[in-house]
Amino acid sequence: ERTKTAVGPVMAELLESIEHEEDPILVHVAMQADMVSFAAGIVSAWDFQHQSDATFSSIHKQMLKSAESQAVTGRWRSLTRQYSKQRLYNGRDLAEGFTAQLAERLADILLVAGASPAAVRTPSTQQSLETVVRSALALQEAVGEGITSHDLEVVLVRMDEVFDSSRMEDVYSDGGEGAAGAHVERGGGEPEDERLHVLCTAALGLRRCEKPREGLGDELQVSVLVKPKVVLETFVYEL
Repeated sequence: ERTKTAVGPVMAELLESIEHEEDPILVHVAMQADMVSFAAGIVSAWDFQHQSDATFSSIHKQMLKSAESQAVTGRWRSLTRQYSKQRLYNGRDLAEGFTAQLAERLADILLVAGASPAAVRTPSTQQSLETVVRSALALQEAVGEGITSHDLEVVLVRMDEVFDSSRMEDVYSDGGEGAAGAHVERGGGEPEDERLHVLCTAALGLRRCEKPREGLGDELQVSVLVKPKVVLETFVYEL
């Protein structure tokens, strides 16, 4: 059940039903997707408490739509994250706990795939997972507390979202007639765009959000700095 939540029901079913001994690529993709999702949760968090995260996020969105300046809104976000974490954890190192959580999630994936979870519990793997966690924690502090002139957000594409080449990249595309150019023949032979869907995110994206300048309306100005890389549903056809 935890694996379904982590990587989605489609991926979980594939992990359970396909033989992976000769080609474990699906297991690798699932584990990478889970690590990416876990890292995104850390980077996007206000203070790692689900209830307060939702409250702070709602207030922040309201401020972005208000007459408050970007400087005021950014400063509020920075101080709120900083002091909320200070109150809750008093400088305690959170990496060990998050590393243990990530290891358990990956162990669940291996169990569903019929493999031994021992691989994620070796010292070398634990060290690698801790590196991922510490990088995510450092990024959470950098974008959440260190930058106030605009907002930076990591982008995670949800499973089953329609692929849009203007906002994301197919990680397995060769640059040719790949996902962005896929089409099918309908009716009298006229090609129509095929709506391909995302299976999972393989690498996070990054976007910048700013309050609109005067005279440009109320909508936030959003710029994609790095497109997220995704695995498309067509990936499973080759398994």
